[in-house]
Amino acid sequence: MSRILITGGAGFVGSNLINRLLLDGHSIVSVDDYSNGLIANQVNGVNYLNFDIASEDSWIQVDGKNFDAVFHLAAQASNAVSFKNPAEDLKINQQATLNVSAFCQRENVKRLIFTSSMSVYGNPTIFPTPTSELPNPQTYYAIHKAASEKYISFSKNIDWTIFRLYTTYGSGQNLANLEQGLVKIFLGYLLRGEPIKVHGSLDRVRDIIHVSDVVEALATSLENKTSYQKIYNLGTGLTLTVGEIIEQIVSESRNAKTYPIIIESGDIGDPHKTQANIADVQQDLEWRPKIGPSEGISRTILNYLAK
Repeated sequence: MSRILITGGAGFVGSNLINRLLLDGHSIVSVDDYSNGLIANQVNGVNYLNFDIASEDSWIQVDGKNFDAVFHLAAQASNAVSFKNPAEDLKINQQATLNVSAFCQRENVKRLIFTSSMSVYGNPTIFPTPTSELPNPQTYYAIHKAASEKYISFSKNIDWTIFRLYTTYGSGQNLANLEQGLVKIFLGYLLRGEPIKVHGSLDRVRDIIHVSDVVEALATSLENKTSYQKIYNLGTGLTLTVGEIIEQIVSESRNAKTYPIIIESGDIGDPHKTQANIADVQQDLEWRPKIGPSEGISRTILNYLAK
């Protein structure tokens, strides 16, 4: 059993990861400022602390707690939002990551696992895209994630692993947040009875991955020495168009073939296609996604309709 600190533990991926790690008997402390995390995501048996990880002074709350590992998941995770206040995005993503790295070095935490983003590729030129594709960030968010990867790679005496997450979806997302989470955004509009607003064309192609597959990879990497000092993509390698995703959501939640859709201009830096090459993570972690995109969308719809 390990003593683990998770940043963003009340958020979407964080809360699902906590549930997964508890199954292995780990002791967990979560830090979250609840800007996007939900009180409803908290579970028994976890120590939840409310503080801003971008503030150096806040970290005194967890000094001397003897953690074995840190999962750094907290972030502002929207490309579009990063253009509204680049300085704030820099603080939330870059400064926070510097503080996490400094904490690990100061407290002699040897294991650090960081969730980055496929956004660092910008508009990739190879599909499926391997991690050897050079980062070419096209948004402030992507710039800050790419810089955060470098900060972590410079960390001394730390066994780090970086995962570049593709479009992640499933249970536990904040439906009120219309800026991040493709599947959740569309489903949120529909559950509120509002027209679905789409930023960009319906023929854009997306590799989407269910959160349960993401957290299984994260949990599996915890004690896997092969993953040390490695960067991995986390996607399925499978794709759907945005139009196909919306069509399934409408069909399965409204039992209808049509629903009002408003097409708006695309967001700056939004790629036309994403598709992950996951061969290295499959080999090193003996991991593979268990839930295909269509099955995962169905599960997500059923979960939210049941609430």
